[in-house]
Amino acid sequence: MNSSLLVRSTRILVSRRISSSSILFPRYFATNVVNKNVNDELKKPLRIERELPDPTKDKYKQRIGFAAFVIAVGSSLALIFNYEKTESPIVVNTLYYLRRSPRTRELLGDNIEFDGIIPWVYGELNQVAGNVNIKFHIKGSNNVSGTVKLIADRKNREEEFLIHQWTLTVGDKQIDLLSEEQ
Repeated sequence: MNSSLLVRSTRILVSRRISSSSILFPRYFATNVVNKNVNDELKKPLRIERELPDPTKDKYKQRIGFAAFVIAVGSSLALIFNYEKTESPIVVNTLYYLRRSPRTRELLGDNIEFDGIIPWVYGELNQVAGNVNIKFHIKGSNNVSGTVKLIADRKNREEEFLIHQWTLTVGDKQIDLLSEEQ
């Protein structure tokens, strides 16, 4: 029983004859090496035979593209950080209190929410350091806008926030939310 096995490498073609005697006695295994270049069949050049592009061409377009990229990434980061502020527990609880306050509902109406297409919270909101100095705009169903200002701080993490100023300004009226009875 004779059969042949072909093994290809990048440069040579190896032909082996396998018989029952070569399986039993592997040191007598016969190998014939035939020199044949496999790349002769492909006949493709292994080098680039054309002019490489000039990297300094269109510098103006590259600079405009880089500036647009920086602006897009900066705007995205600002929106992400502002979203974190709008969803913080301090802002959410402030809006909850304003929605339940009778004086606020009297001025703004029901359905109190952020004013504008993109809600924006201005100022510093750092709960870890204990510094809160924020301002944001709200509106109600009476189509009246107002501005909420909250200033609070705490000395260490074990203490609660001490509120210094918490006001709602609607037009020329300013409501002190700290003095409002619950």
